[in-house]
Amino acid sequence: MAAAPPPAAPPSPMSATLLTFPTSHPYPSLPATPKPPAPRTLHLHLVPRVAASPAATAAAPRRAASAASATDRLRTLVRRGNLDEALRLVDSLAGHDPPTRAAAGPCAALIKKLCASGRTADARRVLGACVPDVMAYNAMVAGYCGAGQLDAARRLVADMPVEPDAYTYNTLIRGLCGRGRTSNALAVLDDMLRRGCVPDVVTYTILLEATCKRSGYKQAMKLLDDMRVKGCAPDLVTYNVVLNGICQEGRVDDAMEFLKNLTSYGCEPNKVSYNIVLKGLFTAERWEDAEELMAEMAQKGCPPNVRIG
Repeated sequence: MAAAPPPAAPPSPMSATLLTFPTSHPYPSLPATPKPPAPRTLHLHLVPRVAASPAATAAAPRRAASAASATDRLRTLVRRGNLDEALRLVDSLAGHDPPTRAAAGPCAALIKKLCASGRTADARRVLGACVPDVMAYNAMVAGYCGAGQLDAARRLVADMPVEPDAYTYNTLIRGLCGRGRTSNALAVLDDMLRRGCVPDVVTYTILLEATCKRSGYKQAMKLLDDMRVKGCAPDLVTYNVVLNGICQEGRVDDAMEFLKNLTSYGCEPNKVSYNIVLKGLFTAERWEDAEELMAEMAQKGCPPNVRIG
């Protein structure tokens, strides 16, 4: 009879350790290499923990409270008209280490008041010391235009660190048109479109009025067509501007035709529309046509308010 085989030796601690590792090996009989811990957790205990200094922690809320207090004080000074003191406060904030930029809202109000007082240089200083914001820049553009500093206004719009909006461009366009610089205003419209800012009905109405005065009704009609093509619907104010331009050229027959077509354009003529044409008829001494128009106005509840002579 054959002798029984000797009992198997118990596994060594090392082999037991290998056998107890979780395995993802395709051959489970072979020990798998254990997965290393995630990189983020390696030696985490060795990373020094740096605590913020008590002074730095305490300074942050103090700075925030100081800025809020300065904003309130600046707003009060501007409201009371203490422009010099408000200007000194803005300068003192800019002189902090690090500099503190004043809030845009009260700065915009200060810029408006300084420009109204003819102090555009001081207003520009305030703009440079406040938080960059389109509202403050719009106030400065309006100030430059009001002072006749149109080239400065154009440079400011070109160099704005924030995106100009339709109000920015409308302010500049109105300023240029008001000084007879219609070609420059149309160039601003091109720049507006190039920069992706959509012109609104106000933009085109300003330009149409200027074009009627400088280049005539026919050129204005081309701009009106371009306005429609660009997807901007004219309103009654726009049409009244064009209607007035037609009458200013003495083209009363064209004006009467334009007036009749307003309904088909989607706008009902109002008393302003009728009185524009009525004045044109009086100027041209077209008395019978004027009487017929006044009868139509009476039917529609639009009283004439045109003075003759």
